[in-house]
Amino acid sequence: MDYIGNQCPVCQKNFHADDDIVVCPDCGTPHHRACYEQLGHCSNEHRHAEGYDYQAEHQATKAEVKQCLSCGKENDKDAFFCKYCGAPLNKNDAENRQAQQNPAAGPFAGGQAGNPIFATMMDPLGGVKSDADFGDGVTAGEAAKYVKQNTPYFIRVFSNICNLNKSKFNFAAALFTGGYMLYRKMYKLGALFTALQIAMIAVETYLTYAYSSLYNEFISIYYNSFGAGDMVSSLMTFMRDRSVTDILVLYLPTLISIIRIVMMVVIGLCFNRMYFKHCKKQIIKIKETAGEENPETILQTKGGVNLALAVSLLVAYLIATYLPTIITNFM
Repeated sequence: MDYIGNQCPVCQKNFHADDDIVVCPDCGTPHHRACYEQLGHCSNEHRHAEGYDYQAEHQATKAEVKQCLSCGKENDKDAFFCKYCGAPLNKNDAENRQAQQNPAAGPFAGGQAGNPIFATMMDPLGGVKSDADFGDGVTAGEAAKYVKQNTPYFIRVFSNICNLNKSKFNFAAALFTGGYMLYRKMYKLGALFTALQIAMIAVETYLTYAYSSLYNEFISIYYNSFGAGDMVSSLMTFMRDRSVTDILVLYLPTLISIIRIVMMVVIGLCFNRMYFKHCKKQIIKIKETAGEENPETILQTKGGVNLALAVSLLVAYLIATYLPTIITNFM
């Protein structure tokens, strides 16, 4: 029987692979040899008369918990990540992680598995210790449980924000802005920036089709004058004959595009810090309101991402962008 991760009943410390373990011949209870010799008998000797069997009791207990293959400690049966070291409790994920950290194991010996950078990238905590303090009583392990998806990236970034006050540019957040915030369950900010995006797209779409003749005339003069070599004078003549409203209509789409680009850049620069604050706020709230429930389980169920909402927004964005063009082509 494998006793690694079980507790010695005398010193209450977990057994490790290199420990000298003594097993009681009557009930099968394991002890550290030094603990057994110090006690002078089995710690469950008083239960031998009733037919106590350590292995039977241990197996019944194991059915109600999950044992971490990384550190050997026991976790709630509904947990996905170890609350002590942050490693995945899924057997396949844990075995893959061990293979990556042990170059001699598996077919990748000496390859990527032996690369410390690769091993750090595949570590659920990105090489950060699970008990690392992220401030306000929040640890790296708790943050990883809440983030769930892409934890190696975010936990390393969170650690750099805490320790070095440095972050990274988040390209996904820059490209998808409000949609990415909603995907990461930042619903208030995500709804705000999504509404701004929809409003700007709506204005651009309205101007494009409401003033299509004006835009077509401007584009025609632009290309004709460009080929003739008098683009500046032709455009100045065209603009001089336009009303203030027409000029605003011509420049407004360009202004909106500039605003959208600036917004994307700003969100890309600031998102990781915003998400870090969001995660900490939610983790603190969950720990304070958990009551009798296990906060570790709540973190894993309340956190993560909202993929269904993200896909719905992407479909809606594509429809809003291309449907007017499709309708116009069929008219």
